[in-house]
Amino acid sequence: MSEIVLKNVCKTYDKKQYVVKDFSLTIEDGEFVIFVGPSGCGKSTTLRMIAGLEDISSGELWIDGQLCNYVEPQERDLSMVFQNYALYPNMNVYDNLAFSLQIRKIPKHEIDKKVHETAKMLGIDHLLKRRPAQLSGGQKQRVAIGSAIMRKPKAFLMDEPLSNLDAKLRTQMRVELAELHKKLDTIMIYVTHDQTEAMTLGTKIVVLNGGYIQQVARPREIYEDPVNLFVAGFIGSPTMNFFEGTIEKDGEHTVFRAKNGTALKVPAARAAVLSGYAGKKVVMGIRSEDFHDVRETGADAENRIRGRVTARELLGAESMYWLENGADEFAAKLPVTLSERVGDSLEVAADMSRAHFFDGETENNIFYAGGQQ
Repeated sequence: MSEIVLKNVCKTYDKKQYVVKDFSLTIEDGEFVIFVGPSGCGKSTTLRMIAGLEDISSGELWIDGQLCNYVEPQERDLSMVFQNYALYPNMNVYDNLAFSLQIRKIPKHEIDKKVHETAKMLGIDHLLKRRPAQLSGGQKQRVAIGSAIMRKPKAFLMDEPLSNLDAKLRTQMRVELAELHKKLDTIMIYVTHDQTEAMTLGTKIVVLNGGYIQQVARPREIYEDPVNLFVAGFIGSPTMNFFEGTIEKDGEHTVFRAKNGTALKVPAARAAVLSGYAGKKVVMGIRSEDFHDVRETGADAENRIRGRVTARELLGAESMYWLENGADEFAAKLPVTLSERVGDSLEVAADMSRAHFFDGETENNIFYAGGQQ
């Protein structure tokens, strides 16, 4: 059993501006944890502090019950995989894989067995005699991962390992990394700015911004129950649509009235809470897949929004429509059979049962369930 615990970990270079602030997290054995966020949010710095490549300014790092703030990197029993592969160019694949065991004086027959087992697992057993310069980007990354596996560490630390690969190869490697994690059943901590990687790979996602943890949850919970406006806007492709407005009473109904005047009926289950925000700034968020063509929904469809098509992207079985309505621009994922083109008017219905509401001042999700949806 392995466990990594960070308690109020901070990193500062000038004692004034924090790169990482009050980072507290428990990573349990077998978890695939993703650190995700925009550039400069502190995710790589946190990973490097765990690895021992950066000093911890304050706070505590515990690995398997041992305080490791001042333990040398090589004594932490962690393996790191970098985005630039970090292979020895003068060695062939076999020797790159074997190197960490050779310097530990492991018997040759054991090394040979482990090299071939690892190479077969990663599908590079036919490349053992080649040097890094003779490999593709994907093959190099498999060798780098294989070198990390050979040590059988307590945890694998990966710093944007797929960022140098093309889109098709990144997709393939994501699948392979997920399968590898299941086989190894070891802690993996993975840094990325790509929320698609985060959503498809992680068993737990840590969203960071400005050095602070914003939310820690499973991928589906992050997507469906974002804690605040930042997480809602960062996770999801395309980003969640946001409409600024106010909460009003319209006869028997409570409605959200956008800046452009569009009134959208609030579900009865949420009306009581939102009534308390009457007259206050509120931001409504709704994802592109939660809009529907009114012709498909029916003539009695509620919560209609009309917009002018500014762009259309074909996605195969669906189309992504970008619409403009006064000050608001939003994206709607609709059937590919729709004939509207750029410049046309298109009316869609919003599924308000799927809408999110955020406090206009704090930017917190008014109905955040703490991952209990």
